[in-house]
Amino acid sequence: MRLHPVGRDWIFLTVGAAAMLLAVLVPRLLPGGRDAAPDLCGRGELLVAGGTDVSLNDRRLQLISEWNSGAADRPGRLKARLVEVSPSADEQYSEMKAALEARGCAYDVLITDNTWTAQFAELGYLRPLGKAADADFIPAGLATGRRDGTQYALPFNLDVGLLYAKRGQAAPADWPALLAGPTVTQLADREGLTVNALEAVWNDGDPRFAGSRRPSVGELRTSVFPAVRRLAERVRSSPTLRGSLSDDEQASIEAFENGAPGAPRLMRNWPYAFFSLAATPSLRDGAGLAFQVSALPGRTVLGGQNLAIAKDSPHPAEARALIDFLTSAGAERDLFACGGFAPSRYSALGLRPPDRVSPGDVRVEACRPSGGGTPAQEETVLPDRAQLTRLGQVIVQALARAQPRPQSVHYASFSATFRGCVAKMAGGGRVDAASFAEAVDRSLDGRTASC
Repeated sequence: MRLHPVGRDWIFLTVGAAAMLLAVLVPRLLPGGRDAAPDLCGRGELLVAGGTDVSLNDRRLQLISEWNSGAADRPGRLKARLVEVSPSADEQYSEMKAALEARGCAYDVLITDNTWTAQFAELGYLRPLGKAADADFIPAGLATGRRDGTQYALPFNLDVGLLYAKRGQAAPADWPALLAGPTVTQLADREGLTVNALEAVWNDGDPRFAGSRRPSVGELRTSVFPAVRRLAERVRSSPTLRGSLSDDEQASIEAFENGAPGAPRLMRNWPYAFFSLAATPSLRDGAGLAFQVSALPGRTVLGGQNLAIAKDSPHPAEARALIDFLTSAGAERDLFACGGFAPSRYSALGLRPPDRVSPGDVRVEACRPSGGGTPAQEETVLPDRAQLTRLGQVIVQALARAQPRPQSVHYASFSATFRGCVAKMAGGGRVDAASFAEAVDRSLDGRTASC
């Protein structure tokens, strides 16, 4: 767990620390630590819990700092502190859920994967947000924060899978060609494997296994399993994909940046990877880029993170004000142009929310450094306006093909089981259609299952 005070003093704890003790440990780590932990419900600041900030130059943290600067000028407004729970999405989920179960006022605002909203709302961990969000939010992102007609979260950023190709490398025309090419992706036994396997199913099997529609056991056996089996076969036969079995998003970027002969020339990754690649000297050609970005050749997962208010927050009104600030049009433009996150608002892409959104209408402004970063951060090479506009156009194209992951209050159970089956098959293990279908079906009910 990493805590960010205003001055950016970092305090580290081992990720394996007992999550159920978070409500006790957090106050002990605050500045001016006390011998006895005070009642967190009486604290005079907002605690914002999320994963490691992978935005360029810690842009999320800079937004928190901007809120705090404004708080100094407004009597009664609470300052906020960003608590980075864990760099792993799975560990973020487990530790955050444990803290919420403890009902100890551990957090005020939660930065969560958009697949967790349904479960956290169902378990009573979140406060309804009340008034409806404005029409500037992209509807697909807004829907991920809704449960049974009630809005429990607002989208902080969206994510869609994109294709990166080095100069001279032709983009594949379809999904089988993508997997047959010199492609690096995220196949380590984490959420990235679930995402990649779902995209393989949607583009090479059954596109209906998404959102609120639950497939039957028969469909899991006859349409989902064959697509997973083909994915596993392609992984075993491709040296590049086999190498991806240990890769998360950052490892994929590093493999793609490698200029050695035989290095991957194609990569499936999220929009923030564009900013890392654009700042890599070997992938720049003067002011231009030595790589291209495009939408994936087919359907992609609608990823992203939501902002919600913890049910036991002692400061719900201030927490809602902070969420409104972090999801404002200005903040969303800043997170995209300076931080590399796909925005949740049309206006951040220069669009109005019409019935039809055309990629050709995208207009964005380049990042204007705020001066709040470190000297090294301020010197980071950022995409120019034309490059950002191209990225925005590709994001809009990908959003039109994006689908949500299965929406279930037992999503964590499903993801662990589903990707466990895929990992076993990709590693050469024997899994038959019937056992696969039974395991995935059980996981969707929250029951323990494995292939």
